[in-house]
Formats: sequence, structure tokens, C-alpha cells
Amino acid sequence: MENKIKILYAEDNTTAALIYQEILEEAGFTVTIASTGNEAWDLFPQEKWDLILLDMDLPGKDGHELIRLIREQGDQVPIIILSSLNHNHALYEGADDYLVKGCSVDEVKARIDKAIARTRRINTEKEQGLFHLSPSTTFNKNTRQLITCGHKEELKGMEAKILWLFCLRINEIISIVEMCETLWGLYTTDKERAFTRYVCLLNKKLKPDTSIAIKNEFARGYKLVNDIR
Repeated sequence: MENKIKILYAEDNTTAALIYQEILEEAGFTVTIASTGNEAWDLFPQEKWDLILLDMDLPGKDGHELIRLIREQGDQVPIIILSSLNHNHALYEGADDYLVKGCSVDEVKARIDKAIARTRRINTEKEQGLFHLSPSTTFNKNTRQLITCGHKEELKGMEAKILWLFCLRINEIISIVEMCETLWGLYTTDKERAFTRYVCLLNKKLKPDTSIAIKNEFARGYKLVNDIR
């Protein structure tokens, strides 16, 4: 028998929490409610959650802070906003989708199923070393093959390793010190210059696909960004 999908639902409105818990459990999900952001953060490491459902205006840690904390530790669990207002801007903070309270039961279930399926596909692809960076660009870490707008190229060893590290944390800023220490075991100004040269080379190879690039985030580091959500 297949295990039920486990949802952590952070909602401070008791009535709304009970209504959506009943709806979701009738749809076959297992739902645990946290009435504050702090309670949600305490519960988060206690289970392997399949999905996080968030109201944004929570007492204690609000939805924005919870999204940031979860994504900062590298967890890619799907996060869906369920709030009384449109919070589509949370998509740029690390949420996967948003719903406005009052939408149909079928829509809630469909969005949850879609978010979980997408995350499972991405995780499977990562295990296989295959990354779909955009509809036009893929990178296979195992073969070092980068395909951009139909053009195939086998990357050199260090280029492939750097791109792979960015792919593992797409849309996340990684400091130059961290990258240098990961790649060479230490940070020096010479290593930083070498890393910068590799980034320039990779950006030239990614350039045909205008939706994706490795960007310098001022003094904070670099990140691989795309326009696909």
C-alpha cells in the first residue's frame, strides 16, 4: 500500500486550518497543522514532508522567513502558498506555487499533485546527473554534455564541475569563497580569478539561451538564474 503524502500546513486561522485539513485529508493526504511560524519551523525537521502549505501572515516566523530558512538549508521540498491575498511574489523567494483561499478543492489538489510531481522529477534527474535548465538547455553531469538551443558540447572537467555545482543550487547565491574551497580545497585571489574565468567561459556557452545565465550578485557571490518557474 502506497504511503500517504504528508503535508505540513502552517495556518494561524483555526477555522481555515480545520476546513482545509478536512478537505485535504478527504483527498487522501495526511495533514499536520502548525498554528505559528515558530511551531512550523520546529516541526519541519521532525518528518520527511512531501509538501509545505503556508499562510504568509503567521505569528512568529512569517511565511517569507520560513521559505528563506527552508531554502537556505538546501531543502527542495515543494512549498505552496495558501493565503487570503495574492502572494505570487513569493515565487521569487523560493515558493513553488500560490493559491488564494476560496479556490476549488479540485484546484488545490491539482496544484499539490503538480508541485510534488515536479519536485520528484527534479530529484530523480539530479540523481541521474541530468538537469533541465530551461526548455532549450540541458546539462548531463555524468557525460559533461551541455546542450544549448540544439548545440551539443562536451565541457572540460572543471567547467563541468562548476556548472554542476550551480545546477544543484539553481537560483541560489553561492559565495566565491565557498566555490573555491569546494573546487580546490582553499581560497586565494588566484583561485578566485581562475573561477571567474571559468564563469565567463560558461556564460559564453550558455549565451544562445537568453533565459539562463550565471550572474554576479555584486559582492555576495554568483548564482545560476533562469526565467523558468
